[in-house]
Amino acid sequence: YVPYVIKGSYLPDFELDNGILVEAKGRLTAADCKKMKSVKASNPELDIRFVFQNANNRMNKRSKLRYWEWAEKHGFQWAESSIPPEWFK
Repeated sequence: YVPYVIKGSYLPDFELDNGILVEAKGRLTAADCKKMKSVKASNPELDIRFVFQNANNRMNKRSKLRYWEWAEKHGFQWAESSIPPEWFK
C-alpha cells in the first residue's frame, strides 16, 4: 500500500476566538468524512469539533454507526444542536 494525501482546502463553518474550528452538520456524508479525516491528518495541531443537528443519525441506511460514534472513533469532539458554552472558554 502507498499512502497519499488528498489535496484541497478547508473552510470551517465557524472559528471561535480561542482557535477552535467548528463544523456544523445536519447530514454527514461519506465525502465529508473522508475530507475531515484528511484535514485532521494533515493538520494535527488544529482543534476541529462537530456540532450535529442530530448526533444519533446513522451514517447511512445500512450502517449501525451513528454520527457521534464516527466523531469519537476519529478523535473529534462533538455536540448536538448548538455550540456548548465551555467551547468558548
